[in-house]
Amino acid sequence: MSEENKNLNDDKVVDTNKSEEEKPHVKEEFSAYNFDVESLYGGEEEEKKVKKTRKISLGAFIISAVALILAAVMTTWYFSYGFYRSKLSEVADGGVVVVGDSEAVSELELLSAIFETYSYHDLDDEEMADALLKAYVASTGDRYAEYFNAEEYEAFIESAMGNTEGIGINIIYTTVTFEGIEYKALKVTNVTRESPAMKAGLLVGDLVFYVGNDVKTRESVTYLGYDEALSKLKGESGTKAEFTVLREKGDGSYEEIPFSVTREAITSDSVLHHLCETDKSVGIVKIIGFDYTTPTQFSRAVDELLDAGAKKFVFDVRYNGGGDLASIVAVLSYFLDEGETIISTVNKQGKGSEMKAAVVISYSGDAAGCNVSREDIGKYKDLRVAVLCNGSTASAAELFTATFRDYNIGKVVGTTTFGKGSMQSILSLEYFGLEGALKLTTNMYFPPCGESYEGIGIVPHVEVELDEALKNKNIYEFTDAEDNQLQAAIETLK
Repeated sequence: MSEENKNLNDDKVVDTNKSEEEKPHVKEEFSAYNFDVESLYGGEEEEKKVKKTRKISLGAFIISAVALILAAVMTTWYFSYGFYRSKLSEVADGGVVVVGDSEAVSELELLSAIFETYSYHDLDDEEMADALLKAYVASTGDRYAEYFNAEEYEAFIESAMGNTEGIGINIIYTTVTFEGIEYKALKVTNVTRESPAMKAGLLVGDLVFYVGNDVKTRESVTYLGYDEALSKLKGESGTKAEFTVLREKGDGSYEEIPFSVTREAITSDSVLHHLCETDKSVGIVKIIGFDYTTPTQFSRAVDELLDAGAKKFVFDVRYNGGGDLASIVAVLSYFLDEGETIISTVNKQGKGSEMKAAVVISYSGDAAGCNVSREDIGKYKDLRVAVLCNGSTASAAELFTATFRDYNIGKVVGTTTFGKGSMQSILSLEYFGLEGALKLTTNMYFPPCGESYEGIGIVPHVEVELDEALKNKNIYEFTDAEDNQLQAAIETLK
């Protein structure tokens, strides 16, 4: 059964089921710089509201903003360097970077004039400005660089905080067969705690088969397709998501259940957990990504599994594309002694820094879960653990994997990881009177052993390829018994 794997919380979708040959789109992390965010995915970030700023027409934009963005984002940065010196010192050491030339700007002015004069089509100033900036950033050679317009930037910030609006479910796009005929459906793989979906009684395994409840007007997921069905389920807080699910009754037949669920602002699940179906002494903790919610959710998951009788653990970071530096540092602090190195970084000028397991009390608001108390440090260091990874384990998830390897905390099982050892920072353009933000690579980072895995990845202690029979199946539908990589990880704990 061929499936696409998507995470839906409910309006936020992340493709997590990529083959090991595919390079994941690595979400970049944040840091507490005033000029906004640093990323391992990477970096620490403090809670920040995105401000709306003035909009600029294309004509003015090409004449001034192209020069401003291509040159002044760097040049004006220099002129305002004295004001931002303390915040930008980790990104640049004070020099001016000259970008672009007047001839290129003149060519853009000429093209604009030609299109405005002769083109049959009206020009969309905002869309063209976005495309221009995205094209420039894409041509820099920085594979992780990106331009965000105002709306994209706001969504990016909210995602890193683990916040979204919707009903609070994770789904996969799957195929179900009735009487020999195949149909498409959205299968629920997780229901977020205290979410509208949980309050409404939605269950893991339910199949969203129709969008809408009225039998005369509802539309099947088969007819709509994934993207259209998903768009009809999305919406803002206070609006209703109406859909009909099929729930298996136990005898192979299905019950049809209509739902009308009011969307709310929710905190998405970044960690899932359960006792292993084949060995109840093993707790399985799947980390989907590292955001501001992850340290608290991770700690809660481990504690709940310990209370349920777990004696050993498998931490599954397969298809984990990374996340926030503050988040990963907090989680790793649970397994280390105070003062032990977690990560070291170096920038273009050769300036480096280290982060160690230590008490952290500087975060507030949505980021408060990334604080580390003295009691948190090393609280799980005596657990018997294994880490499960694959080719789509990237960035912060690789730092997680490498730390367990470097400190001999547990065996690493699976296949070689993606190999991303660079850190990105987010520069808000509001400081220059423009909307949106830039993401660009500012540092290389290194795990505790000090050896980069950029472009190389982390080779597991126990290399195990996923069984061929599972490669076309969604990872969220693997049973514990058939998941041969999971079973190999459990073997290392015996």
